[in-house]
Amino acid sequence: MFTSKDDLKLGYGVDMEIGKFLTDRKVPEGNLYWKKRLLYIVPMPGYLFIPLYMDMQFRLGLPKSELLSEQHLQLLENILHSAAKLESNAINFEEHIAECVALTRPQCKNPSFLQDLVYYFSGEKEKAAVTLGMPYQSLNRADAYLFSLCYFDFDHAVKKRLVAAWYALISYYLIVDDLEDIETDFEQQEENAVLEAGLSDQGAKAIEALIHQSYHVMNTVNPVIANRIDHKRQLVNVKAVIDAFLQKKGQLKA
Repeated sequence: MFTSKDDLKLGYGVDMEIGKFLTDRKVPEGNLYWKKRLLYIVPMPGYLFIPLYMDMQFRLGLPKSELLSEQHLQLLENILHSAAKLESNAINFEEHIAECVALTRPQCKNPSFLQDLVYYFSGEKEKAAVTLGMPYQSLNRADAYLFSLCYFDFDHAVKKRLVAAWYALISYYLIVDDLEDIETDFEQQEENAVLEAGLSDQGAKAIEALIHQSYHVMNTVNPVIANRIDHKRQLVNVKAVIDAFLQKKGQLKA
């Protein structure tokens, strides 16, 4: 399926120039993240998040010319290539982070944020100057993309807003994915925020609170996406998803 600049503008509020630039961009040759893809942006969360987050970065003050620069695009594409290598078990997590650090250092304009990320990914997030990470490991599985922020120079206030916007966007998408994949993730022992939160009323409320948090933060950055989150949270009953899973699990045992 095809995603146009108009789809991104009308459906998500994405700046038309950013949308056009990314939808027109050629798939990077040899990049595993775009393996077998003919289009740079397709209507799937794993690709939509790129223009959506880039538009949020622009809204929060990062220069459009730098966001659309070839150096920045190649950095984020190489980070995603490394993520795809991790996903395919070609490298382990430590090697993935080491690759991201090595890719980032030569183009880093924000050494303090790079240090924050080094602390975070080495298990010392309490040393970082900004809060990084969500309460469930499943919701942190895309965080290496934050290395691409090091391409930009910004102050601490903007740093906090950029990080908050990232988690508002990506945790929402990952929660929706985990709700859909709860049975598969359970069987394959994959990370899943719903399973981590607990298959109980308390766990359901914790997941719903995170969706609400995503909505609240997004509403201060991009109300168009916030409206989509609000629509989804009114349609999805987390407790019902959990109950259906437990019922089926019980039937399988029987």
